[in-house]
Amino acid sequence: MKSIEQVEKFNDKKFQKTFGVSKITFATMMSVLQRQYTKSHKKGGRKPKVTIFDRLCIFFAYYRDGRTIADIAASYRLAESTTFDIIRLVENTLLDDDRFHLPSKRALLKENISLVAVDATECPIQRPKKNSEIFTPARRNGIL
Repeated sequence: MKSIEQVEKFNDKKFQKTFGVSKITFATMMSVLQRQYTKSHKKGGRKPKVTIFDRLCIFFAYYRDGRTIADIAASYRLAESTTFDIIRLVENTLLDDDRFHLPSKRALLKENISLVAVDATECPIQRPKKNSEIFTPARRNGIL
């Protein structure tokens, strides 16, 4: 686990290598998550066990590093269900913001993206015949 103080000391290259995004993008994501947290806890409520910084780190550990939810949960001392909920909450919050929204399929198809199609219909199926000499003795002996 990295703390905010450790990450603030990173230069841009080390920050990019660790999280896969620039410092500005990371700060923007933090502000979006902070806004969502204040909006959802406007009337009060329990303080979270996991800070917003740690939530974003969990999100990046899952999507960028490819770590399993069980591994992340063990390193943050959380339940796997809580870790999954955090990942889903961060993902949905970021997708709701226009700055992190992916373009639609229609917009992607308008960009001249070449698609490759593979035709596998002409490949013969290679399997032995049903009553071939290989299987018939095996059936008689009770192996198959």
